[in-house]
Amino acid sequence: MKRLYEGFKTGIFIGIIISLIFSFIVSEGTYYPMNPHSLMGEIYAQNLDDLQIFIVVLAIWGMIGILFSFGDMIFSHTDMSVTMSTVTHFSLMLLVFFPLAILAGWFPFTAEGLVTFITLFVIIYTVIWLIARTRHKTLVDDINEKLNKGKEK
Repeated sequence: MKRLYEGFKTGIFIGIIISLIFSFIVSEGTYYPMNPHSLMGEIYAQNLDDLQIFIVVLAIWGMIGILFSFGDMIFSHTDMSVTMSTVTHFSLMLLVFFPLAILAGWFPFTAEGLVTFITLFVIIYTVIWLIARTRHKTLVDDINEKLNKGKEK
């Protein structure tokens, strides 16, 4: 339950920070919790008022935070290799995060938007894999060093 709450809270916090940054850069002094020109931004604007839109995006950001919070367990609570964990995590995030990103108005619901999203994901996950691989290698090397010191005594 704590992981659920922390993930929701973190997702909202990060969503607000990102929306503030993009609003500052793009909107010339007006705050938009989502891209008003995205498919979902236009749908929400036609059917909801500003407060309702903000509540909807807060809920979506919270769900994204929960997704990443629980998705992290693939790395910490399984016996899979780093590569297999990364592929599993990548697949899960792609299948679940992409629809949430569309609902949040982060990517246009077009072929170009899909290609952009997947390209960014591949780049990000390559970095994640390299970091995880390095961290695990360091951990294994430390364990081996301790075991070797124990044999020398």
